Amino acid sequence: MSRKGVAKFLTQYLDATPKINVLNVNSAWGSGKTFFLKNWVEEQSTDRACVYFNAWETDFSGDAFVSLVASIRDQLHAAIGPLQEAENLMRKFTSKASKTLIAATPALAKGVIKKFTGVDLGLLSEIADGEAFAEAAEKAVEKLIETNKETLAIVEDFKKVFHELVTLSSLQRAAGGTVKPVYIFIDELDRCRPTFAIELLERIKHLFDVSGCKFIIATDTLQLGHSIRAVYGSGFASEKYLKRFFDAEFTLDNTDIGAWVKANFSDMPEHKLVGIGNAVNGAQQSHYFNTDPVQPDAEAILAGPHNLNEHQAVVLALALTFKSKLRELEKISMQINAVRTNCQSQEFHFFWAAYLVFLKDEVPDLYEMAVRGDYRSAMKKIQSQYEGKILYFVVSNINVHDVFSHYLTRYREGKEAARQSMHRGSGSELGYIERANAAFYSEFEKMRNYTTLVELAHSIE
Repeated sequence: MSRKGVAKFLTQYLDATPKINVLNVNSAWGSGKTFFLKNWVEEQSTDRACVYFNAWETDFSGDAFVSLVASIRDQLHAAIGPLQEAENLMRKFTSKASKTLIAATPALAKGVIKKFTGVDLGLLSEIADGEAFAEAAEKAVEKLIETNKETLAIVEDFKKVFHELVTLSSLQRAAGGTVKPVYIFIDELDRCRPTFAIELLERIKHLFDVSGCKFIIATDTLQLGHSIRAVYGSGFASEKYLKRFFDAEFTLDNTDIGAWVKANFSDMPEHKLVGIGNAVNGAQQSHYFNTDPVQPDAEAILAGPHNLNEHQAVVLALALTFKSKLRELEKISMQINAVRTNCQSQEFHFFWAAYLVFLKDEVPDLYEMAVRGDYRSAMKKIQSQYEGKILYFVVSNINVHDVFSHYLTRYREGKEAARQSMHRGSGSELGYIERANAAFYSEFEKMRNYTTLVELAHSIE
């Protein structure tokens, strides 16, 4: 199922299941959770009040609760619009939130005891009089109980105002139609400082049972568990701890790499990318070819269900060839972009850069052999270890290793060999051959510099 289909499925499930107030969307880091959540928010915002809160972007702040409350207030205010009732409610919401913040801030036992008994906890062991010790302890406990009752009352007041706010937001967004619960999306909790993540969950758990809203919390739950153990100790049962906060968990299917590629390779400036001429829309006639077209290989990487463009199809083919995991692909995408932004030429030879980045990431020893050692032996080893995925070029189907082999040969044999190859003419109707020959002849130093940029970019994690 597509990610859009997943969002629709979860929406219907949440709206139809009153007992599910907190949903954990679990997926590994770099698997597109943020992209998924933002698209879900955008789709739902047409007729539902939504709040999107990126926890990682605010974990520098002093208090997790303040950051979330500010996002809720501002985004729901925008959803309601300019109503006097809303203005009054916002002031009330802010006031109650501030009282909740003060009341719910964990007090240090030492400070409480010293404030209300006049006795420093560190000196209690030195008190010889047992009756004095007992009296001091009794006073402290009584005050803590009293303070706790006050805190609970303040939190309940805040929850009532919060309910009023989400109710008004839902009514305004419905505009006479179906009234839907407010969705509050909390993203990237696993990337926060462990103490910030724990504090946020502990503070907002009191809001989870407020009717009229649903919380969707996206995490790499395994990684978040590791972070929590870093605070509480390696033996701490972090999985059980986290399950206390969530009513249900949904794990995103990350086997569809094509969807990830579509989402993460969509913002490159197409006019600057030099392609290799692979077709993505199946068999087609063209007056550019003298040879009759052939059918795409059954395994050829085409546009597919995600409507990939030429460059996205290349990335998918390379990812499948080198069996890259999503975590690795996140890093690879950053490295390719780093090479592109540092490329001196106005044109960026996407395939040449992308293959080098994948090769350097997956098998650095064969990368080294390919660019500096026996490159023919390197290509044989690469082809034997990694089955090259097929790209479709209208008149033929070619695997990615064979395409790269031509670029690598031009790179290793030098400018003069590229010139001679141009003058001889390849006799091929494959556009990438002539483009590579021309590029390595006219801009040899710039094309050779790609390996330097790839090696620098390899240090980006």
